Amino acid sequence: MYASLGGNSMENTIKVVSFNLKRDGFGKKNCWNNRKEIAHNVIENSDAEIIGVQELLPKMKTDLINILNNYSILGSGRYNGKNLYNDEHSDIIIKNDKANSDFHTTFWLSKKPEKIASRGILAMFPRICTMAEVYVKECGCRVRVFNTHFDHISGFARVLGVKIILEYMSKYNEKDPMPTILMGDLNAKPDSLPIRILRENLHSYSNIHLNDVYEALGKNGRHNSFHNFSGRISFNKQPIDYIFVSDDFEVIKSEFITSHIDGQYPSDHFPVMATLKLKYA
Repeated sequence: MYASLGGNSMENTIKVVSFNLKRDGFGKKNCWNNRKEIAHNVIENSDAEIIGVQELLPKMKTDLINILNNYSILGSGRYNGKNLYNDEHSDIIIKNDKANSDFHTTFWLSKKPEKIASRGILAMFPRICTMAEVYVKECGCRVRVFNTHFDHISGFARVLGVKIILEYMSKYNEKDPMPTILMGDLNAKPDSLPIRILRENLHSYSNIHLNDVYEALGKNGRHNSFHNFSGRISFNKQPIDYIFVSDDFEVIKSEFITSHIDGQYPSDHFPVMATLKLKYA
């Protein structure tokens, strides 16, 4: 399903996807080995230049490297290579024939964001954000992409996560302004404080103004992004996965990817995809 805004021209467009892959280790039917080819199909069939993934464990990352042709996977785990069982990544995947990146980094959503494995307030785990500067060949431009996964327990940690990301976003814009994309599993409903800060721009940074791609769907088009492998779509429930973009972009289309193979879903989340057009390219 999707909603459209703007004209019909697809020149200077970028497709981006936020995709919580669901970490391995939960049940036989929905184990990663049974889902990895479906996840691979979702990524390739989306034809997106940029895909932000969450809950990517090292073994899962190795599998994707082996089965995804013509893609690069950028990012570090929340323990930076230690504690491999819990070293979840929030990596950024780029399609090599459409984009490339010469700079990426990972920081922690804590009061010491450069400290490896540091945690936010009452957070159950260290939470991270991966940032990549990506050159998109279609539009001949560079964009700055942030991909993250907020804490599922602590509201304080989610608010702190927003503040840390906005601080980094502003500092990067001061040095080298770029069209900006923020995506991820934010573990928060649309009317929660972390999402309102982003959607309503309730912050003091004059060089940041973000827009929620769900606005293209309208309130009647939004539904749950988490479905717990059921595939159920409920318009009475709200998404927890998001894509926000700077004013440099027009949102041409936003949609949930609900595909499956014989009832087997690639994840317990529906991926979210947006087609964006650069206004000034």
